[in-house]
Amino acid sequence: MKAIPTILISILLATALPASAHGMHKSKPLTMDELPPICQQYFKRAETCYNKAGNKANFARNNTKFLFQALPAADLNQRKQLCQIAMDSFAEKTRDLNCE
Repeated sequence: MKAIPTILISILLATALPASAHGMHKSKPLTMDELPPICQQYFKRAETCYNKAGNKANFARNNTKFLFQALPAADLNQRKQLCQIAMDSFAEKTRDLNCE
């Protein structure tokens, strides 16, 4: 049950984004300043949590890294939606990782 938010994000990335893995690599990487505020907030929150949790956060850290790498292929509204979903599901991760 706890993997549902991660699975949901993966499904959304696979279906909502107009890019394949090959297409993601063609997109110019984004800096934090280029991301919508909700994305900046999510990635800062995640980094703080994962640093506190250490190695037990590796799986969640890799999922977050994948999201960050996929965002350049999304339009602005998709970026906001994906980061909002990630933010909404993050409370469950923090309980599992005991990092907040």
